[in-house]
Amino acid sequence: MGGRNGTPEVRCRLICLRVSEQVANERRRRLLKKARKKGRTPSNTHLALCDWTLLVTNVAETILPVEMAWRLYSLRWQIELLFKQLKSVLEIHRSRARKNVSRLKCEIYGKLILAVMVHRIHALLNNLFWNQAHRELSFDKFYKRIQECAFATLHRLLLSVPMAVQYLFAEIKTAVKNCLKLQQRSRQTTLEMLEGNTGQRVEEKLPTEFLT
Repeated sequence: MGGRNGTPEVRCRLICLRVSEQVANERRRRLLKKARKKGRTPSNTHLALCDWTLLVTNVAETILPVEMAWRLYSLRWQIELLFKQLKSVLEIHRSRARKNVSRLKCEIYGKLILAVMVHRIHALLNNLFWNQAHRELSFDKFYKRIQECAFATLHRLLLSVPMAVQYLFAEIKTAVKNCLKLQQRSRQTTLEMLEGNTGQRVEEKLPTEFLT
């Protein structure tokens, strides 16, 4: 059956999680404070909903149990962190093109290609180090090392793609151990939280020679 305007229906799950009294009271306090600033009064329904965390998903429970859904939701700030890295490290929001539209497009496409490439390589290496040694790779440190060898990589790329790939691979292998995050025992990292609550390992696709 179709939905409104002929659009297909999608079955969803509503996950209702009751929070502690302390959390609920803090939510109501913030809600009332925000409402006072706007000269409004929150409804009783809105105040009552502060007792609950409501999640909607179309993923089946066999694939995404309630505990895992909550854990993934609690890590949603990682998305914000990604955009922060794109701005602070790759400077995706800055341009030197000024009024030259063609140059601006080239700069944007180049930065997006670089962002995808660096994030992809970082993700694969990060997964490898986590599965083998329970260590994580700092994105900031890793990008700076890639940046240091950018011109040398470009020079080889103009001569030969395989030569550039071989050079970049060797540079990453040499530098990667100096890009590991400092371990903090006082709090769990994202991967620790995911592994501890899902019981699954992150995917590993790179050779273990990076650890040797």
